[in-house]
Amino acid sequence: MKYQKINLKNVTFFWLSAMFLVCSYAQEAENIYHKQYSKLSFVLQPSILKPSEAYNYDGSAYPSVEFTKDFSYQFGVYYNFAQSGNFNFKTGIIAKEFIPKFDLNITDQDVGMGVDYTLTEIDSYSQFLLSIPLKMEYFIKINPKLNLSLGSAINMNIITGTNFEHTTSVSVYSIDGSNSKNIFYSKSVQHQNLNFSTELSLGFNYKTKYALFDLSYFINNQFGSQYTTGEYQIYNLTQSGTKNGQFNIYSSFHGLSLVVSPKKGWLKNSTKKEL
Repeated sequence: MKYQKINLKNVTFFWLSAMFLVCSYAQEAENIYHKQYSKLSFVLQPSILKPSEAYNYDGSAYPSVEFTKDFSYQFGVYYNFAQSGNFNFKTGIIAKEFIPKFDLNITDQDVGMGVDYTLTEIDSYSQFLLSIPLKMEYFIKINPKLNLSLGSAINMNIITGTNFEHTTSVSVYSIDGSNSKNIFYSKSVQHQNLNFSTELSLGFNYKTKYALFDLSYFINNQFGSQYTTGEYQIYNLTQSGTKNGQFNIYSSFHGLSLVVSPKKGWLKNSTKKEL
């Protein structure tokens, strides 16, 4: 009986201690943006554009169009507009380089011009995307300077490309340039310049006397209609017949996000120094 009482005391002490720790750490987002750091944050996120899709109508794998993983420069600002306990809510604007490139999977023998061709990284849609996120984060305090950061967001994306019909053609030439022929042609008509995407992130933020640094890995997936869809034709080959197919281009990314929130009052201090 005595053993049971001691055991109950230990359990009670454990839960009271746990509740105290949770309550003491439950104001982390409020402490960060109400007392320590600016609500304005700067974003730099080197990313990869996920490959879009293309397929031949007859189901064959050669010759074919293959979209590539392309690097995307991304930068912008966040405004951390509301905090509640460990939750932080923010919005902003992020500019994203959007250049879906593709390779043509065609052998030199099939091209038949006696030249070794590099039919790779063909860029037909070079533009920028402006993303307006609404993001929620949850901070889990690890120690006085370090937090685990969990995030989810929905983004409205505005693509700066054209709404007009877009065509791409690829031609090859002989060594002396006297002969040439077209081997690829594509056309897209439907361009959705406004779409939406979801985002999940996982990372850490670290407090310094100058700024709060947040480094996270994020996955951004477009949902709904693709940016554009179109048709292509691969033709005039020496050994293979004509291939017709379809492509669909999406604006989905994954990468690293570095968010820097300066110390509170940094803008006033910078203004004073200039004066």
